[in-house]
Amino acid sequence: MAKTDIDESESSIPDLSDSRQKPANGMNKDQQEDHLPSWGKTFSYFLALGFINIGGPVAQITMMFNHMVERQDWLSGDRFTRIMAFCHMLPGPEALQLAIYVGFLKRGAIGGILAGVTFIIPGAALMIMLSYLYVKYGDLPQINDILMILKPAVLGIIAAGIIKLGKAALKNVFLGTVAIGVVLATIFAEVNFLLVLLLAGLVNLGYSEIRAGTHRGLPLLAFIPLAWGSINVGVWSGANATWVQIAWLFLKTGLFSFGGAYASLIFVQHGAVEQYHWLTAGQLLDGVALSVATPGPFMLFTTFAGYLAAGIPGAIIATLFVFLPSFVFVMAGARYVEQVRGNRHIQGFLEGASAAVVGVILVVSLKLVPDALAGAHSYLIVILAFLAITWRKIDVAVVAIAAMVMGIGYALIHYLQS
Repeated sequence: MAKTDIDESESSIPDLSDSRQKPANGMNKDQQEDHLPSWGKTFSYFLALGFINIGGPVAQITMMFNHMVERQDWLSGDRFTRIMAFCHMLPGPEALQLAIYVGFLKRGAIGGILAGVTFIIPGAALMIMLSYLYVKYGDLPQINDILMILKPAVLGIIAAGIIKLGKAALKNVFLGTVAIGVVLATIFAEVNFLLVLLLAGLVNLGYSEIRAGTHRGLPLLAFIPLAWGSINVGVWSGANATWVQIAWLFLKTGLFSFGGAYASLIFVQHGAVEQYHWLTAGQLLDGVALSVATPGPFMLFTTFAGYLAAGIPGAIIATLFVFLPSFVFVMAGARYVEQVRGNRHIQGFLEGASAAVVGVILVVSLKLVPDALAGAHSYLIVILAFLAITWRKIDVAVVAIAAMVMGIGYALIHYLQS
């Protein structure tokens, strides 16, 4: 599988080994799988979930499994597992994609859209409000004191995410070699990161075909020069209008975020920070911290970036376009779940792209280090956050919220002493 995330162990699909239970109420398997409630109950559930789904994809998916399978019998455990395996392959947040899928099962395309939108709106609205407060009051000394604690904690979260991402994505020596090659190409040759993802996917696909003895690997590798010349061709890429630039950047982010939320960090760092200078690397870290500690998909830090680029319209555009591919992929591919999961060509490409994500994220993370580390205390916070997640298995949201509380306490003490 291709997608991993910052608070996953090896996969964002919870352990559902005990979910293949006997059909409830005497229903057969197919009947149980289609036992969805009225549309009102379905979408009110996703709206309520949008207010409380703090903790990243693992926590969100676990809550949905407990409600849909164990308590309400909306879906069988088998079907839930198949849906999640399909969503796990797609770029973007799988918890959102699961909501879209269930809504699609209930009411078709309209149902999928409603379920996804109700899942996103509470967190997006909260993120816009926090972005406003951040811009208006971000220069206050107390805010800087809070961020002195929060930024290194986020860096520790990122470091833990890279470790877990690597364990999940680098399944063999060849994929490890691909990741190392990506790091070298990105640092020394300054190869476009989107091109790197495409090339890595094609290389691993070609290698997989050669190992399988199909002799299709060399023709596949021949597409690499074509990809090299065409990857940056885009009708919007040269546009000057900020809103068009926001739409194009976050559409690309949603389309190519293989590997989960941290893959989207690559695009935002490159586009919003380095190319358009809408925010600094330090501000991007602040947005990541806010997204971890608030409800909704982790990728809502893109809403924060959009707000800093162009206010509320920018935040709305960024949110719309970064999640749009998830809606399209799920509703277009729902009927092909089993075929897509079993396609070795798709799997080969996604495995290569995921290995590349590990390398690119490592490079991007190094660029964030100077903005997070300022004094001995910051190094200690990084280490504590990293160990809390990797060694003590503490949830990412808990670590982020604890860092916020510590930052507020430090700011209060500093204020009373001044």
